[in-house]
Amino acid sequence: MSDITGTSSAGRFVYLVEDKFSYHLDADDITVVVGTVHGTVHVHDEVYIIDHTGKTLLTRIKQLESMSEKGTEHPDQCTDSPIALILGLSPSEIDKFCVVTSIKPWVKQDVNQAVENPYLLGMLHGERFRDDNLYFSKFVYAAAHSFFLAPVSMNKKPVDNGDGTATFEAKSQIRFPTLSNKSFPGKTTLAVFTDWIELGKWPDAPKDDNGKIQTMILRFPDIVHLVAVPDMNGFVINAFSDTCLFVPASLIDQITSLEGYRKENGDSPKTDN
Repeated sequence: MSDITGTSSAGRFVYLVEDKFSYHLDADDITVVVGTVHGTVHVHDEVYIIDHTGKTLLTRIKQLESMSEKGTEHPDQCTDSPIALILGLSPSEIDKFCVVTSIKPWVKQDVNQAVENPYLLGMLHGERFRDDNLYFSKFVYAAAHSFFLAPVSMNKKPVDNGDGTATFEAKSQIRFPTLSNKSFPGKTTLAVFTDWIELGKWPDAPKDDNGKIQTMILRFPDIVHLVAVPDMNGFVINAFSDTCLFVPASLIDQITSLEGYRKENGDSPKTDN
């Protein structure tokens, strides 16, 4: 269970590294990455660089670089636009499809901190790369190892154990609200979210008697079991965002059939295709 809400969108940005190149300057290795910032980035911002495995580096942005009719420019900030970031890193420390972000990743399960998935959030902006095998493999690996927020409705509030866990009373009922999908008549889709800001975009998210959205934190294997029923067709990440991604039952079965996934999680139930 999670009652934490209210992470602010102020100062948040994600940036998917679409390409990189490097050069040597004043005895330092300099790496320039190319992509589009979503949010606002500033020169000298302290940022996290995250790869698909969750490996994270902390560094600062040395410069921003853009091209215009006047030639190369170095603005102090950039909002929701293509921009090159100049980083004081060697090229071996950052790869294509890493994510640069101001959002601190949620590195371990802790219900006292708001769930954050900046890597997935950044990857969701890579629509034009979704047929790229490298992009696809990194996205699948990250999704299969991520935590998500899912809103829930309960007839009885669980007892807080004081250690981040909760105990449900006898005859407690938990319902996960679902969404309809025109492509699959008669079936519904589980809605999960990378963070509280994305969940907050759902205007009709179920609320308790105090007006709060109650959530559960789900891992990918939890989602697999929830959608492995005849009336569901998969799940959707950040359903109310322009970058939402629908994960159909067929793709879920493809992921859970991978040897690496089975070694980590064992055999999973097949979805109803």
